[in-house]
Amino acid sequence: MAADGFYVLAASAELLSPSRIERIQMNRHSDVVCEDDLEEVGWKHPTPITAELASTWVNKGRRLSLPLLELAGPLADPATVIPRVVEKESGRLYGNFMLAWLDSSGDPRVVNHLPDATLFLQLLDLAYGPVFELRPELRSLLSGMSRAEMALTNDVLQIQLGTVQGNYSMIRHHALMLFYAALWLDEPERSGWLDLYDQLVTHVDERPEGRPSLEQIGLTESGAFEDFAALSGRTLTDPEARQLLNDPDALQRIIDYQLYAAVAIGLLWREYRALPEELRDAWHREQLSKGYVSPDFLEDNWLNEK
Repeated sequence: MAADGFYVLAASAELLSPSRIERIQMNRHSDVVCEDDLEEVGWKHPTPITAELASTWVNKGRRLSLPLLELAGPLADPATVIPRVVEKESGRLYGNFMLAWLDSSGDPRVVNHLPDATLFLQLLDLAYGPVFELRPELRSLLSGMSRAEMALTNDVLQIQLGTVQGNYSMIRHHALMLFYAALWLDEPERSGWLDLYDQLVTHVDERPEGRPSLEQIGLTESGAFEDFAALSGRTLTDPEARQLLNDPDALQRIIDYQLYAAVAIGLLWREYRALPEELRDAWHREQLSKGYVSPDFLEDNWLNEK
């Protein structure tokens, strides 16, 4: 992509290195996500993404992406990015399945998003259900707006980066974008999501069948997107969406896709947290300037079960 525009933040304090960003967020007091805070089925209530929230998140993503774009080198393609809500059902990508998607065709570049995140969060509840049974306090993560925030902020970073052409994996490559979006969350949501992703790796590894092969996750991903297209019409009204959510056979490939996408984030988190702080900038540089444009990104992590 050609850089259609650039933005500059006047306050030099905003130009934080990734390690500095992490120190600010990781050293902040992390409150435990308490089970008492869990509102029973509260996350099933409408979860609107207002214009104010979307603008706040996109601006946050623009600010925090700056030091990462510096580390990405020639792959960086800085631009002005704005959010745009898509109210008309005819303009949505995959009905209500896809919470946010990109449009880099103009200037400024656009993060499109649904007006409501409810169905998306319900799908995650199905995908992460086995971990929630063991750690019910983590389900409260779905009752807030943190995952919707991640959906927009990760796209702000993605739309400003070059990537592999033709072999982009929404499970493997996109995990890096979502990993950064998780790091950018405020506490206690930041620690909560990283804990959840870590637990999902453990869950998949402890299943009798273990972690799927690279070929299997590729088939899961392609199958899920076939189902996104085929089932999108059933997500547009509440009665049809409720019926679909009660049809696990119809949703199985989508649920597996969401599960494995989360596991990929967890694998990145395990690698990253093991690094001494002084090596983390080098890790960011390697991931953004080399790994993200490699067709086999994250394959070694996936094959290396610990």
